[in-house]
Amino acid sequence: MPKNKKNSTLLRQWEMMRMLTVSRSDTQQGGRWDKASEIAARLNDTGYTASLRTVQRDLKELSEIFPIELNDKNPQDYGWRWIKGANLDIPGMSVSEALAMRLVETHLKQLLPVALLDGLQSVFNLAQTKLDKVEKQNNNHAKDWLNKVRVVPPAQPLLPPRVTQEIQDGLYQALLENRQITANYQPMSSDQPKEYLLHPLGLIMRGAVSYLVASAWDYTEVQLYALHRFSKVEILDAAAKAPEGFNLDKAIASGLADFANQGEPISLEIRCDEWVAAYLAETPLSADQQTEPEADGWVRLTATVNDTWQLHWWLMGQGAGVEVCAPVALRDEIKEALLETTKLYK
Repeated sequence: MPKNKKNSTLLRQWEMMRMLTVSRSDTQQGGRWDKASEIAARLNDTGYTASLRTVQRDLKELSEIFPIELNDKNPQDYGWRWIKGANLDIPGMSVSEALAMRLVETHLKQLLPVALLDGLQSVFNLAQTKLDKVEKQNNNHAKDWLNKVRVVPPAQPLLPPRVTQEIQDGLYQALLENRQITANYQPMSSDQPKEYLLHPLGLIMRGAVSYLVASAWDYTEVQLYALHRFSKVEILDAAAKAPEGFNLDKAIASGLADFANQGEPISLEIRCDEWVAAYLAETPLSADQQTEPEADGWVRLTATVNDTWQLHWWLMGQGAGVEVCAPVALRDEIKEALLETTKLYK
């Protein structure tokens, strides 16, 4: 921290303003407020020494200059926040940082719990203001980058199932705070929701569907629960308990509900047409991929890959462009599936 007292005070006040939530409510009664005691604790965690009285005094002074509003319902611990639509204009954000924050807002917003998202809204607003200003004043076109980059799915895009904001917020908050939940959840195998006691452990997003990783009651088995199948979530005070040695990456790798990316390695041998061969030449199946042209224009390809359901789907998706040669068990499985498929078109 700076030794100069004035500099230290200024930096502390900047940090406090960054911590404040931006109101989403049209009324003063609604929405989230940041208590002075919470801000004091977060400041001290960040490395600033600040008493509750100091924080209260700073916030009062800042509210006279900036669009910061006060909730005085609890005179012992006032609530504070930026008014709805406020643009936080605090020095210190570079153009590249502003661009990065706008990309975060565009592409990663759905990954953030509302408690963190509210705290970042002022930063998102600042990033937009920064890009607008440099474009106007310096003819800097960094903002144009946002209109020139898109992320598209490699497969058929699917519309995401509807998840209510209340359900998502509750699950994200429980996961963030490491707390148990009781929930009404309807499995695919049931036509009615059931009540569960869950220990949230992680979140997996695959394509259009998001899944809560959790164990139920006192069981150690970890399973996936699709967010859109929850109809009610209640956060409990009790801490969530993870099975001994639980690790999200290891759970996925070991085949958590068909998300395995570390299935048994196999030596795959396929014959593929010219188009598929050209595609795999640019994006190989593995580091040891080998190809050999054949007389009929097709290409024989070998690669060491993991035997996962993703591999099976990919092979099926190539249709008449790929023939599986080995392993024999995989060839027979794909052959049987394709024969069943052809029956649908007779």
